[in-house]
Amino acid sequence: MNQAVLDLLKLDARKYKVEKITEESEKGKTIRVITIRCISKKHKCPICNKYTSSIHDVLSPVKLKFLDIAGYQSKILLIKRRFICHDCKNKFTEPTELNNKKCSISNKVKIQIRKDLLDYNLSMKYIAKKNNVSDVEVRNELLDAMSGYPEHLTKLPEIISLDEFSADTSFGKYALIINDPINKNTLDILQSRKKEYLINYFTKIQNRKDIKYVVSDMYEPYLLVTKIMFPKAKYVADRFHYERHVMDALDAVRIRIQEEKGIPSKEYRLLKNKKNVSLLRIHFDKVEDWYAFTKRYKNGHIVEIMKIDILHEMLEISDELNRGYQLKELFLDTVKKSNYDTATEELLSWIELCRESKIEEFVAVSNTIETWLPYIVNSFIDERFSNGYTEGLNNKIKVIKRIAFGFKNFSFYRLRLMYVLNKKIRS
Repeated sequence: MNQAVLDLLKLDARKYKVEKITEESEKGKTIRVITIRCISKKHKCPICNKYTSSIHDVLSPVKLKFLDIAGYQSKILLIKRRFICHDCKNKFTEPTELNNKKCSISNKVKIQIRKDLLDYNLSMKYIAKKNNVSDVEVRNELLDAMSGYPEHLTKLPEIISLDEFSADTSFGKYALIINDPINKNTLDILQSRKKEYLINYFTKIQNRKDIKYVVSDMYEPYLLVTKIMFPKAKYVADRFHYERHVMDALDAVRIRIQEEKGIPSKEYRLLKNKKNVSLLRIHFDKVEDWYAFTKRYKNGHIVEIMKIDILHEMLEISDELNRGYQLKELFLDTVKKSNYDTATEELLSWIELCRESKIEEFVAVSNTIETWLPYIVNSFIDERFSNGYTEGLNNKIKVIKRIAFGFKNFSFYRLRLMYVLNKKIRS
């Protein structure tokens, strides 16, 4: 039995011996208590580094929380000894890999907690329940894992990306995430995106003149901060964001025409709730046709299934919607096919077409594209200059915040995010 239990616990039979296994009840649950005695014959003195086999005394058993075994909640009753070194007269407790000094949680449980903390779908409360520990112990384990983590960066890579996410902090409704989009690392998370806060933060960066590119959305304070703090850097407007501006312009046309047609009309029903479906291009190299299917019955039986091209039906409702759709398609084609040398000319031609169309929503978005044109063109320097990695992380951040029902302490929230997003178990 001794060897089988030790194998189950993944312990060395040369160091430990199973004395007995008992059961006890705690909060209505049956708990297996495994009594283990340390049997190593000698240990190295931590003072003089000489080995000794002289046992001074045996300590009172220490009860450790352990992982569930065979479906049962388990604890280990560990019996340790104190050794005495005859060279330096030092008395010391024998070390074990089962637990750290003055800790009632086994190291295996601590490792499992750290692994669970990497899963952004698991709340702190759930991790505590899963590992039979308290919420406070899980929190302390995260703090211990992230101990020594810097509160402020002093250096940045040559290419960084900035993006905000929703987070109620003492500075406002948005926090800021700084990423390395090339190596896909999260560098830091700040509790404000305001210009003054960012300038104060970046002032402490030692290699500000080495930054070559800053990738972000078309938010003017980010541009101003880049010009002030990173004088040699080029600002790159993120492709996802300026494409979304054009998509939103088309959707605004759809909504306007929908309201003009009125609720009782067939056109209203056809146009309603079609954002992100029929008017969107799913792939750059292929325009997806979206279809609906209708059935014709005779004597209770289906006699015909007819396919209806929803996109074609929608574009026939309004010439403005049709022209707006074509402008949107042309913009996506331009973004896909242009390069750094041709992008300026191609985008200026598209802007001119928008103004000639006299569609108010596309006139407005063309003005925005023109204002940000130099920074949009910078996105054609390298296709890796994108906030795509950051947008993916934002989804994880939303999940972490939702399952925790929010975080009152931003410093702790930052540590949890950095721990999860960088996927590192710090020893």
